[in-house]
Amino acid sequence: MIPAQRRQSILKALEAQGVISINELVQALDVSHMTVRRDLQFLEKQGLVVTVSGGVQLTKRVTSEPSHQIKETLCAKEKARIGLKACDFIKDNACIYLDAGTTSLALAQNLERFEGLTIVSNDFAVINYLLDNSKHNLIHIGGVVKKENCSTVGHLAANTLASLSFDVAFISTPSFDLHGIYTPDPNKVVVKQAAVTSSQKRILISDSSKYGHVATFLAVPTQDLDVIITDDGISPLAIEGFKHAQLEVIVV
Repeated sequence: MIPAQRRQSILKALEAQGVISINELVQALDVSHMTVRRDLQFLEKQGLVVTVSGGVQLTKRVTSEPSHQIKETLCAKEKARIGLKACDFIKDNACIYLDAGTTSLALAQNLERFEGLTIVSNDFAVINYLLDNSKHNLIHIGGVVKKENCSTVGHLAANTLASLSFDVAFISTPSFDLHGIYTPDPNKVVVKQAAVTSSQKRILISDSSKYGHVATFLAVPTQDLDVIITDDGISPLAIEGFKHAQLEVIVV
């Protein structure tokens, strides 16, 4: 089979089976492991598949985000490791942005050891935690309140971010792939873009369960990020793809 035929066969098999191991594809297509790997890299760059531990699956679409309460129960150990590692990029007296999300909250729980930080966030849970557990300078950016996510969004929030300058912005997401980070909510796009534009260093903090999911809006393309901090559930092919795009990938 020519490459286009092989790739179509891979997609049809995934539609039927859900998840397929690379070894199964090697046997089914009667080609080398390297050939399958090249085909999967091509399909992943097109946003059609995602490599997962032990195999590959079709890209999934996110149409809504879980509530803050539900997200707190998901991948808690991974988020804790990511939050701790993210602190390596923070220095005393820095101005940092923490995007809304429970991974940002995990990061916030490690900031007591720093001095003189100015911490900006659109997340009420992050700000409330820091109010009780730190002496840092805090700025909530305001905006339209999303009660289920304990955060604010929209142009009012983005306008505040545009008036600030950050040493580091830590960006969260419900979904990401080799093309960038996504959201099903257009009101979050302007906030994430404003945070990225206002920061000297842009870091995605996300557990690997969100990789390979897409949503309607591409909020921040890969080329606008500098670093990705994720957990060891991320696939080697994904790491290779991000590094090819000149991103630093840190796995915890």
